[in-house]
Amino acid sequence: MNKKTIINILLALVAVAGQAQTTDTLTVGMELKVQNVIGTNVFMYKCQTPESEFKGLPTDTASFRLYEQGGIVCILARDGKQKDSYFCAFDLNNDRDFTNDYHYYFTRKQIEDERYFIPQRYADIWLAPRIRLNGVAAHGGTVTSPLAFDELVPMLSVHDFFVGNFSHQGKTYHVCSAYDKNEFAVTDSIPANSDELARFLLQNSLLRKVQFPIILDSLIFRFLDINFSRQQCHVSITPLNDATAPVMPYEGFRAPSISAKDIKGKNVTLGNKYTLLDFWGTWCKPCISIIPELVDIHKRYPTLNLISVAVEGSMNDLPKLKKLTKELQMDWTHVCQLHSDTSSIASSFNVSAFPTTIIIDPTGKIVYRGSGSNSTDKMKAKLEEIFGE
Repeated sequence: MNKKTIINILLALVAVAGQAQTTDTLTVGMELKVQNVIGTNVFMYKCQTPESEFKGLPTDTASFRLYEQGGIVCILARDGKQKDSYFCAFDLNNDRDFTNDYHYYFTRKQIEDERYFIPQRYADIWLAPRIRLNGVAAHGGTVTSPLAFDELVPMLSVHDFFVGNFSHQGKTYHVCSAYDKNEFAVTDSIPANSDELARFLLQNSLLRKVQFPIILDSLIFRFLDINFSRQQCHVSITPLNDATAPVMPYEGFRAPSISAKDIKGKNVTLGNKYTLLDFWGTWCKPCISIIPELVDIHKRYPTLNLISVAVEGSMNDLPKLKKLTKELQMDWTHVCQLHSDTSSIASSFNVSAFPTTIIIDPTGKIVYRGSGSNSTDKMKAKLEEIFGE
């Protein structure tokens, strides 16, 4: 080996070492943005302020009700544009005007299927007397209230936002943390108004669980901790490259590798083309309801690698699975694994809601993740974006 070759090898090693740069850790001062500390599972009561003092109310006084708790007023109303549709809004800026507050819309269908509906920040809506909207039954599901509106009872859960900013490589970033939620966001800019801040974070899906980093500007941001008494947090920053790219089962990250056998005994891998993972079960009615759409997707995109992972309680369900896939013309790859299997594909992708669908690009990056049958339209829109239709 000549001298020039040795020098080139050393330069290449230096370049690789340069890619995996040392992580920077910054201390960031935080400022409290939302001052209402209510806590969770707090019922709201009938608002004592006359309706005439509020703006943005429906003209039909029988179509809504006002509630309050801890100085915060909430409207719960029917949405006149769609049958069996509702909305709620919270006057968090205390200007007695609901036109500039974020409106959370939901339908009866979402209420009835407690498996996959996730309420938005600030509000939990209870369906008396059976279930809570996010599917968590309280004390046997025996919640009742004389203040129910169409059997709906609002509960208030306000989370303080702490916001700070820092500079890195000549650019200013903003970090935001929800007070009693282990979630944070890193953004280029952030609204000053508290309610606009909540709207901004929700509409752009910016909040992440603390264990999942955020990728922005080819940088990996991790939220390490927050000290509320000192009003400061610690954020780590690592350059993003092939060596540092995180493997996480969520959008924007590299997908975990999979190794399994299908129900015919053949090996299953992600391969090097777009893959749609469909997590379902023969016991799951919402999962079965979207199968016709998956059949259509399979026919429309023949180059798409479609893999359905049935998560079952027992391998005794395998004959039922095979029969169902044949009856419903599910002519693609199928894997059957157990709920109790901690090494299963569902466990690797941290799937706890069914159905869950995940799209992985040819490089192994997750470009879409959605749960519930009501997320199918978003999945199809993503596929149309990918395949140019």
